[in-house]
Amino acid sequence: MTLSDYLRLVVRWLASLHAPLGRWSPLAATGLFLLAGFSHLQGVHYLAYVGGCVLLVLFAADLAKTFIDEGSFPLHPAPRMTWPMLAFRLLLTGLLGTGYSLAVWVGVGPWWPPIIWPAILFICFFIAWRNLQLWYEQGSEFEQELAEDSQHHAQRLPVTTNPQRR
Repeated sequence: MTLSDYLRLVVRWLASLHAPLGRWSPLAATGLFLLAGFSHLQGVHYLAYVGGCVLLVLFAADLAKTFIDEGSFPLHPAPRMTWPMLAFRLLLTGLLGTGYSLAVWVGVGPWWPPIIWPAILFICFFIAWRNLQLWYEQGSEFEQELAEDSQHHAQRLPVTTNPQRR
């Protein structure tokens, strides 16, 4: 086995640890960073900070897995992106990414070197973009299940000629 095969195994293993939280891991990490920033107890501060970092590493492994495994992302073909849809998606990404980055800023504190903040902003916006894609995929799956269920339900209903007999 080569080094790249070992790295793929590690990324897949880390991504499998991330699976139970799904799309909620960035929100949980944001909450942990906020808790770390507002906590006056050193033990709680360090536990929340380390927990948030672990969740972000697991989320990063999930993102990396989508680039390693062919066919794992996206699950559904993306809709044709129109200009209004792209503008709306960029607006939502900006709002969500700003919220994530503010929570990280509160959590890690403003004492970090300013050169790191553009990287943190980029990562937060990337996570927000990925979350929007995951929410779209989940919505598409739900719509597909609803359509299948309604089709299955329509097949089971008896056809009557007299609507009052129902």
